[in-house]
Amino acid sequence: MLRTLVVKRSLGHHWHSHSQHLRLQRQFSSSPEPNSSVDAETRKYAGYAALLLFCGGATYYTFPLPDDAKHKKAQIFRYAPLPEDLHTVSNWSGTHEVQTRNFLQPENAEQLERELREARSRIRPVGSGLSPNGIGLSRTGMVNLALMDGILEVDKQRKTVRVQAGIRVQQLVDGLKDHGLTLQNFASIREQQIGGIIQVGAHGTGARLPPIDEQVIAMKLVTPAKGTIEISKDKDPELFYLARCGLGGLGVVAEVTLQCVDRQELVEHTVVSTMNEIKKNHKKLLSENKHVKYLYIPYTDSVVVVRCNPVSKWKGPPKFKPQYTKDEAIQHVRDLYQESLKKYGFQRTRRSLQLSKKG
Repeated sequence: MLRTLVVKRSLGHHWHSHSQHLRLQRQFSSSPEPNSSVDAETRKYAGYAALLLFCGGATYYTFPLPDDAKHKKAQIFRYAPLPEDLHTVSNWSGTHEVQTRNFLQPENAEQLERELREARSRIRPVGSGLSPNGIGLSRTGMVNLALMDGILEVDKQRKTVRVQAGIRVQQLVDGLKDHGLTLQNFASIREQQIGGIIQVGAHGTGARLPPIDEQVIAMKLVTPAKGTIEISKDKDPELFYLARCGLGGLGVVAEVTLQCVDRQELVEHTVVSTMNEIKKNHKKLLSENKHVKYLYIPYTDSVVVVRCNPVSKWKGPPKFKPQYTKDEAIQHVRDLYQESLKKYGFQRTRRSLQLSKKG
């Protein structure tokens, strides 16, 4: 009896230890529970959310929002506005633009001199922006003289005019009309500022007419170091000839004195020619006309030739003998009218004539 009880206890102890060993083995060797995969998915989507928030914040501080943007999505991700002191400057065709914080527009020569002295950086003069490229634009700083656009003095005896460099060619030509004067030569486009058109060596048309900078007889340059410098053919002629077409590299042109000519009317002749005809008659056209301009039509053999000459030189329209008499020229119109009456309106016209006679 006692022996049987001892055997049962030993068997029970052995079974208890074996079951405990199995539980420990199952705990370390069993596959992971579903909770671990859920945690991995959660971390993945949390990373996506953080990335989206980062992109939204970067967008907020990168792209400006237009003033008229009222879309709801744009209101949620509201963009940072441009700084108030940042100026966007572009050329006339909109193909080039820059942004700068240093854009000067003085109203007089004293303010121009002061701003150039205090700028302490490279400043590039920019005129009306009519250049097809971006050579006149600079991020470091620009100065524009559009507010300095007055006619200061007109000398009718010497036929000279002194102007501020910001005046446009069209304004100057209109202002000289009352004095019976005009510029000797200028381009087809007249929106340029005088300071810009002489500094780039612009020209008009005509073999005997010099570039526009050769009409300058005196000018005032404003420099950061030496202030305002007055130069002319008689006063510092070497610097004058260099600065006349200086591209703004020797200073900012503030005033210009120009040699004018008597105002005159021109007669314009426009014809369409070909490349072979132009090559054959080019020298003759230049020698016989004051102004000659060619306008080539791409992908064709056609060239528009524009000639301008003073009215005094104009001999009137070319005379030619007509090929047909007046009766011959309108005979086909008569035939068409008679044929139309026979087909459509002869009887009606006859009746109307009879009624008018009776009345």
